[in-house]
Amino acid sequence: MLYSKLRLGEEVSKFTLGTVQLGLDYGMANAVGKPSEEQAFGILDAAFEAGVNSLDTAVAYGTSEEVIGHYLKAKGPRFYVTSKFSVRGSEDPAAAFHEKQEKTLTRIGAVKMYFFHDAVEVDAYGDVLRPHLEKMKADGYADYIGTSVYDEKDVEEFIHKEWLDAIQVPMNMLDRRIIDSGCLEELEKQGRPVFVRSVFLQGMLCMEKVPDDYSFMQPYIDELHDIAKAENMTLPQMAMVYIRDLPGVTSLVLGCDTAEQVRYNAEMLSSRPISKAGQDAIRALGLRVPIEKCMSIVKVGGGRRYVGVKK
Repeated sequence: MLYSKLRLGEEVSKFTLGTVQLGLDYGMANAVGKPSEEQAFGILDAAFEAGVNSLDTAVAYGTSEEVIGHYLKAKGPRFYVTSKFSVRGSEDPAAAFHEKQEKTLTRIGAVKMYFFHDAVEVDAYGDVLRPHLEKMKADGYADYIGTSVYDEKDVEEFIHKEWLDAIQVPMNMLDRRIIDSGCLEELEKQGRPVFVRSVFLQGMLCMEKVPDDYSFMQPYIDELHDIAKAENMTLPQMAMVYIRDLPGVTSLVLGCDTAEQVRYNAEMLSSRPISKAGQDAIRALGLRVPIEKCMSIVKVGGGRRYVGVKK
């Protein structure tokens, strides 16, 4: 397993296990449904055995925090945990924050990172919640505070909010908006951890044939398969390695439905780098993709998802 060093000196695996699947039926490529707690423990065991030391969860992920808490109580402090909270629509955001924080602390205990679930809430409630989050750090209940975001404009705004430590962004080979904005290089200079989700573009980078709603994306997926073949890689493998090796990327958040997927993703994430010719071909293709059209369908459908690779 490969690791990134954070500014406090700790090392975080390049593979962060996304755990929404442990608490909800989730993802367009999830054919097995929400696992039992025994099955969830098997997924977490597989992650630990593969060298994964980072988990991503949220208060909103059904029973995910509870499952993780039960596991850590049984097995010990094996993982750095990032959790996320939302206070959207609350008349008293400070009270709502403490309610969510108390749920996380009761279920898991202290977490490594505590994030706003959406940058919209940073804009709406940041001034009110900043002292509460900073106190959470001072009291030892979190080492880093930050936010999950959805586009390059959110990242650009994050860069100027020095009180936030870390960020989670959506990014993949064909959605180059954040990559080409120059924000990753700036975040790397600032030493701020960057976690990347949606590496497989709603699961399309794991498919031979895309869903009908995305049929206009099929020629681009076909071209990526050709590039991957030239690199002697599978397309999901190339998708992971490409994002892994971007400057400033700390870890990839990969959701997995089974222990087998965890082991497969861990193996693929340790693959050799893509050749310079392959990187250039991917970048050239990404510049031609109608990514705004693709993501507008995702937003209309309400599906902001990441999925695990199926072997």
